[in-house]
Amino acid sequence: MLGVGLAFALWSFIFLTGYMGSFWYRVTFSAIVLSVYAFIADREMMLRVIGGFSIGELVKGALGGIVLYTLFYVGYSVLRSLLEGGASNVYLFRLESSAIFIASSLVITSFCEEYFWRAFVQRRLIASNGVTTGIAVTTLAYALIHAPTMNAPLILAAFIAGLFWGILYQRTGSLWLVVASHLAWTELIFVLLPLG
Repeated sequence: MLGVGLAFALWSFIFLTGYMGSFWYRVTFSAIVLSVYAFIADREMMLRVIGGFSIGELVKGALGGIVLYTLFYVGYSVLRSLLEGGASNVYLFRLESSAIFIASSLVITSFCEEYFWRAFVQRRLIASNGVTTGIAVTTLAYALIHAPTMNAPLILAAFIAGLFWGILYQRTGSLWLVVASHLAWTELIFVLLPLG
């Protein structure tokens, strides 16, 4: 799928270059490009996916993000000696921008990533290959786009989070619920309560 290839190229751009001055500019730009690609590739469906949401969905999604963060917190506490180096490398990105800018960037990237990975890629893969394969391939691709970092804890974290959001999206069918989960998790893990 061309879109997944684009994601790999963009995430290499994010992690392997210094263009645009900051990781947060690169990741926000790249996430927007992916969501625009998804919209152009399947405009009618992607418009339907964005359609209405409820406060209840946002609350449930945020609670799901808190649950996911709690799992990461417990896992990090138990396996700290194995994960600390990789986590420290990821948290270096926090030095590149203010907390307010990072928090704002995460609002955009949380929506754009879920719009692309779950509503576009996963939905299409499930339609052509079935639920299990669709979720598995999407999750694997979502994790592997982080491979240019050579940071095993980051790749594992992306796999676990991607699997969580993939299952959540499949079970609820709500983009906004999954976006709220992604947003709550990223704000907690990067801004409010970082692990390292």
